[in-house]
Amino acid sequence: MEQTNIHLNKFYSQLGHRYNTVHGGSVHPVKVPALHSNKPEQIDELVAMELQHLKTHYADEEQRYVDQMLIENPIVVERRAPPTKTEATQSQVQVHTQTDTQTVTGSRDAQRQRAESCRKSRYNNKIKKAKLRFRHKFVCSQLTESAGALDYMREVIAQAESQLLARGFSRAALERMRQNFGVDRCGAAIMTMDH
Repeated sequence: MEQTNIHLNKFYSQLGHRYNTVHGGSVHPVKVPALHSNKPEQIDELVAMELQHLKTHYADEEQRYVDQMLIENPIVVERRAPPTKTEATQSQVQVHTQTDTQTVTGSRDAQRQRAESCRKSRYNNKIKKAKLRFRHKFVCSQLTESAGALDYMREVIAQAESQLLARGFSRAALERMRQNFGVDRCGAAIMTMDH
């Protein structure tokens, strides 16, 4: 049993190492009381708390990554070309009276406001697209990292199974353990995702 713990410690240390090299940070564990003194209901609560902690941590990392990428790749919105002089002179020729002058001033203000709001809208749309692109990039890198961790876990499970079989553990008992812990279901789900 001690060798199994050694493998798990090695596994967790590798996960921590992978996390540190990819994200440049360290995992901040939630303070959890010892599990041996807890009832099954409390274990469910602890698991829910840990999942919430992981979700929050993931969202923070994602937001930090997106912000960093926006800083490194600033969004540039080009101004549209101003109207040509022929268009400007045509609009001035159409209106010459005094009463129309007030209307022209009001329409120019409205036109400026529309132009400004269109500019802001284009800028905001570009920011939204960039954020989605960076989030997608972050999620893809996380999935790649998770796939590596799952491959490593499969190797550890296969190694543990071979050691148990070498020590005389029966194949039927091993199959029962696989079913109890859902190893077969996980493997089947992963195989369907791969294909």
